[in-house]
Amino acid sequence: MAGLYIALLHFPMRNREGKVTVTALTSLDVPDIARTARTYNVKRFYIVHPVESQRRIAARLRDFWVMEEELPTRREALELVAIREDLEEVFGEIAKEEGEEPVVLGTTARAHLLPYPKLSWEEARRLIQEQPTLVLFGTGHGMSDELLAACDALLPAVRASGYNHLSVRAAVAIILDRLKGEEP
Repeated sequence: MAGLYIALLHFPMRNREGKVTVTALTSLDVPDIARTARTYNVKRFYIVHPVESQRRIAARLRDFWVMEEELPTRREALELVAIREDLEEVFGEIAKEEGEEPVVLGTTARAHLLPYPKLSWEEARRLIQEQPTLVLFGTGHGMSDELLAACDALLPAVRASGYNHLSVRAAVAIILDRLKGEEP
């Protein structure tokens, strides 16, 4: 079975006005997304941030839980976390580990509005069984259009009602469940 990887990105993101910006790390994202990644057998959870001080904060959060002896299951989850400066590093690591470049899938609440290639949940479930796959998650008000356009395809937007403003932690959990929740 091919490896599934996820990356939480902080640049290039959109702000409220739609301008490209760098977002700050949210401390809850590190352990919460790591636990979700471990639950769904994600091979590696990358936190990608261009600002060194933000990467140091992420590393301290990861290291705190990895060193915590009282919570071995939390440690197991946090051992999946890798902190990188840019996506190129992530692509290179995955390609080296898997022997081929990963398929890159983007996530956005605006998927239905964008002209980029899209996959259904069923197509995406088949794809992640066959090829190494990297799923990108954005912060702030989502990934820039240029970043989304560079993805091989977009996953469907998470929809449950007219209100569509989930935290990234919730979106990661829902999307991973839709991709892998029915696996034996």
